[in-house]
Amino acid sequence: MADQQRDENFAYAGKDLGSRTFSTTSEMLANYYDGLEVEDSYYSAGSIYDQAVAPTMTLTEVDTGFRGAGMPNNFGNLWIRQQWEINNPIIPGQKYNVTSKVMDIYDHRNRDIVLQQVSLWSPDGELMAQGRHHQSYMQDQTSGRVALRDPKAKGGVRTFNVPDGEFVEGSPHAISLEMCGTFFHGNANYHTNIDAANELGFDEVVVGGRMTMSYVGDLLDRHFGKAWYEGGKMDLKFTNITWPGDSVIPKAVVTDETVVDGEKRANVAVWVEKEDGTVVIVGTASVKA
Repeated sequence: MADQQRDENFAYAGKDLGSRTFSTTSEMLANYYDGLEVEDSYYSAGSIYDQAVAPTMTLTEVDTGFRGAGMPNNFGNLWIRQQWEINNPIIPGQKYNVTSKVMDIYDHRNRDIVLQQVSLWSPDGELMAQGRHHQSYMQDQTSGRVALRDPKAKGGVRTFNVPDGEFVEGSPHAISLEMCGTFFHGNANYHTNIDAANELGFDEVVVGGRMTMSYVGDLLDRHFGKAWYEGGKMDLKFTNITWPGDSVIPKAVVTDETVVDGEKRANVAVWVEKEDGTVVIVGTASVKA
């Protein structure tokens, strides 16, 4: 890893990023449903719980807004992995506390990876959810165009072996640039704006990992319900970039059950693929069985 000076403006291992409050607002939820083009009735009162709950992947909003979590060279940065442990549902409008810290900075394929942990706390101090966000930053290149590997040349990705078990499939979603703009609340960045994408070295707008990951969350929300909200775990890796105009489908297979620390859990293989079979997310999840 390239040597990094300790600078409070940027990430370093062990850095405390402080805390902030968080709540899922009506606007945030509307942008989530409209941006992903998923229906919202499943999350209303009387469906999963007596009261309305937020989709679990509104948690993707939790690890934003912390200053000093990035690296000096923002050119070509990409999200490569996300882990979540979910303990309780988020209630729309309820105020929560979020704390965050930089757990580690490590090397991966000529990039520096910032591992940021975020913890969501109830007003009573109960841990609602905890996530680990792995963001990659280029060590050397600062201009030009980011060289991306051809997904057709990546061994194993296009020949993804579907495991045996109960197959679960979501609906296909054709992602438009307009959907990206809605999901990211109209903010101009490389997930919504071609000029911003070009500035960071990408020829096209990069569909945000928060969007593609949310399709996995939506699938698990609807299939597992309370079991997912009250003890779900996921570990996802972003294997290829999604571009506006791509159509993606979230898929899962419930493979088996294991006992961990005396608790029986159902194990799930999860992935998101494009129409041509290119896998853009692959990972695992589990719920209480």
